[in-house]
Amino acid sequence: MAVNLIHGPLGSLFSPFPIYLSIVGFIVYLVGRLLVNLVYDDRKPFAPGSSLDQAEKGSLKKQEGMTDDEIFQLEKRAFFSKTWLFVCHHSRFDKPGDYHAFDVAGISFFVVLGKDMKLRAFHNVCRHRAYTVVRKSCGTSTRFSCKYHGWQYDDKGALVKAPKFDESPGFVPGDNGLFEIKLITTREGLVFVNFDASTLHLPFNNVKSHVDLGSCSWVDGKEVTCATNWKDIANEFSNQAQWGQNPFEWLSAFRKSKVVRLLGPLSIIKELDNDLWCTLVLLPRSSSEVVVRFDFYVKEGHAAPAKVVEKSKWMLEQELLNLSRPDETKSATRSSYFAYQCGGRTIDLFAILAQHQRNEKMAKRKLQPAIRVTGTADIDTEAEALCDALEGVANSPSLETCSRISSLTQTLEW
Repeated sequence: MAVNLIHGPLGSLFSPFPIYLSIVGFIVYLVGRLLVNLVYDDRKPFAPGSSLDQAEKGSLKKQEGMTDDEIFQLEKRAFFSKTWLFVCHHSRFDKPGDYHAFDVAGISFFVVLGKDMKLRAFHNVCRHRAYTVVRKSCGTSTRFSCKYHGWQYDDKGALVKAPKFDESPGFVPGDNGLFEIKLITTREGLVFVNFDASTLHLPFNNVKSHVDLGSCSWVDGKEVTCATNWKDIANEFSNQAQWGQNPFEWLSAFRKSKVVRLLGPLSIIKELDNDLWCTLVLLPRSSSEVVVRFDFYVKEGHAAPAKVVEKSKWMLEQELLNLSRPDETKSATRSSYFAYQCGGRTIDLFAILAQHQRNEKMAKRKLQPAIRVTGTADIDTEAEALCDALEGVANSPSLETCSRISSLTQTLEW
């Protein structure tokens, strides 16, 4: 006859029931992970009807009839130009005049902290000759000048100096400021921009990074150029975010996983250590090249050892370069599809492109939301004449040849 020598509360600790429960819980966790892997396997392209009804998707022009560049330009018009994109964190701006420049699919823009301590974003294009007013990736300045004829703008984008044009009848400086881009800064300090938004509300509600980035500060950053289609890496980001979320929260006591969250379609935030975080942002350049920017943040009151940061940079770079290597085992259509979870629903790039393509067919022209109207024909003609006059001044300093394409045309092509 067996005798239980352990009685009371202590005995319950050694009861086999909690052990069985733990084993069953672990098996359920593994099965759940397997199911998640089957649903979000990035090797399986989104087949028609897999995430959206085919009738809703419509039919995108067959890729055999489109070059890679044509597809990329369609993505630029239909997706990059109309989607809220995470670009950086507020902690990258310390003092008035601090700015950072970016380029997404040829759309050049910069974000600057004004004297009123407000962040603003502008297209990096002078209203005169469509030349860039910011030529460095980052810096500090409250004045931004075009190198051709000295048009100068302040930190709010207002035109404050236009040599010779100030004397021109009918010229209104207030009508020739930099084109502002819609910008939102979340409570956590996450900065998002949209080149063509009809509303200032973010189109998703799970943008929180699940870490108090408001108490973090930037410590280091790096850019890596990858010779691959941006969707290959974006799909990997989406996969990592899915794996980073525990579908069984009650099992968190058994396994503490690193937090990984999407910050929109082209960005991700990763927990590297207890006090060290990293954001990765995709800056597509072409159908076969994408720049990945990663920035490291440390919690307030903590210091990130230089060796840890350098090791993290090296590991992330190797991970990205590994994704960029040619792989004959990849599906030929893998980089053609991209979808991500937003606000509890699947956003499918295929559906977005198909809808935009239908709209262009109905309009009988390319619809380019990032284009801005720049001025009137009368002012345009006058600007052209002044350019010619300035270039003809004897003994004048040597200037770069003015573009024959007027800056004040009705539309501005990127």
